[in-house]
Amino acid sequence: MIRIHPLRRQQLEDVISHSEVVERDGHGIKVLRLRDGRYLKYFRRKRYFNRELLSPAAVRFARHARQLAQLRIPTLEVESLHRIIGEPHTVAVYQPMPGLTLRQMLARGQVDTQLMYRVGVFIARLHRLGVFFRSVHPGNIVIDGLRIGLIDVLDMKVRPWSMSRWARRRNWLHFLRCEEDRPHLRDELVEALLVGYRDAADLPSHEIGEVAERVRHLLG
Repeated sequence: MIRIHPLRRQQLEDVISHSEVVERDGHGIKVLRLRDGRYLKYFRRKRYFNRELLSPAAVRFARHARQLAQLRIPTLEVESLHRIIGEPHTVAVYQPMPGLTLRQMLARGQVDTQLMYRVGVFIARLHRLGVFFRSVHPGNIVIDGLRIGLIDVLDMKVRPWSMSRWARRRNWLHFLRCEEDRPHLRDELVEALLVGYRDAADLPSHEIGEVAERVRHLLG
């Protein structure tokens, strides 16, 4: 059972005033870096009648991180959950996974074919384990030496069976959807990614070929 603790709005505002804003959107702050190096993620409930009445976003965030840890997939570590008193919004405080995102490394020219091969193997492992992480893209894949893991794990499902070919294709669409990554995905890196996936995926060779062709077509 994941416990969620009350948090007064003024307590949250005090934390915000002494923290670094990492991410915000049109509604306000989404992620803070706290003074001690931990992170705070703010989850807004956009509609009154939705599933968050029974399963708040912060709780699902923590549950998914725990599921990944049980599967031995590196990820962040949630330390505490809070519901803001008198408001429908929730908060998670967590230790980040160390390392750089694949997006950061691509932009800095620090990615070679060996690393992209390993990323392909990693994605194949996620698919074998039934991890359908809708937000799988270079900005949410973290590299820490030989470890590869996931962050921002709210939009995720874990099934007790290997992912279908249809779900895999859809997952690749998410991986490739960000235009900012396209200039850095050189042909040799893409091919190394696909070879790594081919070598580790639990699909017949012709189905792996279809997935690979789909990826090449998207990058076209």
